[in-house]
Amino acid sequence: MPVESLDATASRSAPPASRPSPAGRGVDAVLHGVAGATALVLGPLAALAPRGLPVWAILVLVLSLAGLARRGAFGRILRLTPPVAAVGGFLLLALASTLWSPSDRALATVLEIGYIALGALAGGAWIAGLPAADARRLAGLFLAGGLAGGLLFAVEAALDFPLNRWWNSVPDDQLPNLLNGNVPKRTAALLCLLVWPAALAVDRFGRKALALLVPVGYALACLPLTSRSAMLGIAAGLVTLAAARLSATWTRRLFSAAVTAAFLLVLPAALLFSGPLDLDHSGLLFRSAQHRVEIWGHAADRALRTPVFGQGIDASRSLPPEGAVSEFSPIGDSLLPLHPHNAFLQVWLETGAVGAALALAALLLLLAATARLERRDQPFALALFATAMAMGSTAYGIWQPWWMAGFLAAALMLRLATRIAAPIGNKTR
Repeated sequence: MPVESLDATASRSAPPASRPSPAGRGVDAVLHGVAGATALVLGPLAALAPRGLPVWAILVLVLSLAGLARRGAFGRILRLTPPVAAVGGFLLLALASTLWSPSDRALATVLEIGYIALGALAGGAWIAGLPAADARRLAGLFLAGGLAGGLLFAVEAALDFPLNRWWNSVPDDQLPNLLNGNVPKRTAALLCLLVWPAALAVDRFGRKALALLVPVGYALACLPLTSRSAMLGIAAGLVTLAAARLSATWTRRLFSAAVTAAFLLVLPAALLFSGPLDLDHSGLLFRSAQHRVEIWGHAADRALRTPVFGQGIDASRSLPPEGAVSEFSPIGDSLLPLHPHNAFLQVWLETGAVGAALALAALLLLLAATARLERRDQPFALALFATAMAMGSTAYGIWQPWWMAGFLAAALMLRLATRIAAPIGNKTR
């Protein structure tokens, strides 16, 4: 996430600003209104229509580019910084890999990764340049929408999702499939990401005691009804928040070591779990965990056949089973059920060692960027990182557009929360 500070420019004398033309004031009013609506709708959208989040991401991209153009600030996104170079290199590799990927969606996947990456770059730069009053207003709208979304999800879950059943015409006899399916789990995962920028916003608005209640309250109220991956994510975030409040520096170092180890060891670990340890038959694991171990073993075995450049972007959904038979669900025409349920393994499988090195560089640079946030903000940023890594290692395919858009939304809202300052005349707490 972008972490450049504008404080250094605050004391410089600004040139006299020319009065905007009526057309310019109209453009500013439209951007102002769209930005407010975008911040407000995020929570309800995540709660009721999580797969619509890519539309939100595209709107943010357009809004950010328009805002930067209005301020004449495109130079903020044209610099070749190390994070831009790492992500750009990965995109070039992904684009080249469409030549050998078996997926007919390979090029579409590259385009989806591309607009999410551009949205992060442009959105971060736009938020960094917002006037303090605008940032505070948008953060308040995000909080209001997030509270509405959380309440909607809680009510929906308590009443067996009546709105979802009505919208999708789900008959009563299909209710068990809905409750055990991906609909509530997607929302749980997205809200699990968004609680951290919401908690930071509450803290920045001067309610430090209430800030901790945001993730804790969400965990207690909603997660027993939803996915284990989301439970793991919120638990990882809470532990990280506590650790980072003791020492953000050491927490960041531990995460740097853990992420590096994850990329280096994911293949041998997957083969060990499904092979000698035979965890896919272990009575200590619940059935879905056993199935994941089986999937990881298949994916690791196939990744080792193309260790340098991988099987091609989005290949996970299209690899032929070659006689492999799942003990848990029919594999059908693909080796995997759309993805390996592990981001580190998916990067290795689809883009090989080169892609893994570029992805590792991007994540380490992201971690390093959290050190440039204010000290009070760093625990929340690291908690979001922990939650994202925990769920990314166990849940959805990392290139699913709604899932990437969820990461983007959480990162941008966290950046927005860091821009909240006390009102003029009030002391900063």
